[in-house]
Amino acid sequence: MRRAEIGICAAAAAAACILTGCSMLDQVVGADDWKSWKPAVTTLQVYQDGSLTETILDTLNQSYYDADELQDMVARSVRLYNEDAGKAALNVTEYTVEQQDLKLVIQYASGEDYRSYNQLVFFDGSMLEAEMEGFLFANSFRRVERGKVVQEDVPNAEVLARKEYRVTITDAGHAVQVPGKICYVSGNAEPVNSHAAQPLKEKPEKQAEKETDAGLLLPSNAVYRKPEPATEKKPELSGEEKDRSYIYVLYEKDPEETGRDVLQALVNKKE
Repeated sequence: MRRAEIGICAAAAAAACILTGCSMLDQVVGADDWKSWKPAVTTLQVYQDGSLTETILDTLNQSYYDADELQDMVARSVRLYNEDAGKAALNVTEYTVEQQDLKLVIQYASGEDYRSYNQLVFFDGSMLEAEMEGFLFANSFRRVERGKVVQEDVPNAEVLARKEYRVTITDAGHAVQVPGKICYVSGNAEPVNSHAAQPLKEKPEKQAEKETDAGLLLPSNAVYRKPEPATEKKPELSGEEKDRSYIYVLYEKDPEETGRDVLQALVNKKE
């Protein structure tokens, strides 16, 4: 193909890319379906600017509360948080219940807002910052390429040496989508695609036992959480034991591209 034809094709592809929102990474390295992926389970999506979206998908148990009561409870807790924060840090963008299937979408201005509101462990930043925050990386890891596990039982020493990566850390049992290509996940997680990971799927009998033991778990401690019997007291976990329960997702941050960057990358590839 002549250079002029290459330029026309590249320009057309770049224009289509800009209109459809695909990234240079997809065009040059090789696409997967991460941009078209929609959460089918409870998911936390982390964005380049540090904001987050939490999509909660669950089954509403009417024996504990009805849909209107729960909606009021969530709205009240969000309003109180925003009043304390002095800004609209949280925003409920969707709340629907259809045949007891609940969908609740909350947008957070920052990871700190998510962490404070939910009273859960959350971190997103550089590897060095994570270590300075006291995270131990105590688990073994799995190396990931293009959304697939390519190596099991990677020692944490290898992971800790990769200071060029960023890491998202959470202790919630939901999927996580990060703003970059996943390179490693902790041993208790698995990739969904190149940008999303989820907890390792448990055996059906184990999952059934967990669902029986607890009510619907929603973002705020103000929302129902089935109390434990007064006589039952869980043993305290050591620092390493607790750290091994966290989900770690190490990723290479996506470049913030312009249309010119995409066009130039396509032309370079064709040449």
